[in-house]
Amino acid sequence: MRTTRPPPPQARMDILLFLYQSIIWFFAGVLTGLTSFGGNLFAIPLLTLAIPVRDAILIGCLCSTVKVVTLAFLYRRWAPWREVVFLGVATLPGVPLGVAFLQYAGSRLLLFAAGAGLVIFLLWQFVSGRLHVAEKPISRWWSVPLGLAGGIMMSAVSMGGPPVVLYAYLRHWSKESTICGGSLTVIITMLFLLPAQWNAGLYTVPILKDALFAALFGVCGILVSLPLVHRINILFFRRLLLGIIALSAFMLLMRGFLA
Repeated sequence: MRTTRPPPPQARMDILLFLYQSIIWFFAGVLTGLTSFGGNLFAIPLLTLAIPVRDAILIGCLCSTVKVVTLAFLYRRWAPWREVVFLGVATLPGVPLGVAFLQYAGSRLLLFAAGAGLVIFLLWQFVSGRLHVAEKPISRWWSVPLGLAGGIMMSAVSMGGPPVVLYAYLRHWSKESTICGGSLTVIITMLFLLPAQWNAGLYTVPILKDALFAALFGVCGILVSLPLVHRINILFFRRLLLGIIALSAFMLLMRGFLA
């Protein structure tokens, strides 16, 4: 009688790693679709438990590109085109700075930088909940410093959302305009960031393969979230996500200290 041999240990580990990454990116897509923010903030810290932090950041950049294209298409009616151009162009000087950091920083510094990005986001969420926004929106020229900060953070740790969300909030954008405008801003950044990362030799075949599946499951998560938006308590999901992000920030900073 012929027996079937079990897969070797390395093959089992590869399957488990694939399932782990796929589940993370699927829920990152769901959370992005439900709350309009936090996909990479949720996913990258969890990925660093299984893969090198630089690989997680690069996969996050590629996956984000596909997700923001999807969101920009779905919310294209609310695009604040003129301001997106200002904000997107302002991110570009930050691209070479962030790429250089990602290319030459060690794992410990990358962990600290990713953890600091999460802390900044959490501080912004805390302050924005208690901030009384003036009746008059801030000047468009604020797109320059906030866009630059977003470009650096996106290029260095794939977490460029907080400065862009801050600009949208202080400019009194609607939720739909924030989703679309933020997505279009990231698209402009990625048009320059991805080639810069490629020219720096940061991408490998395994990273590209993992990013392909990450993008597929991330988009599936976004599509699953669409019929749930009006059926689920979004405030609960935001609080749950913030709790996960707080735990992730603590984890990244502790791993940085122990590295």
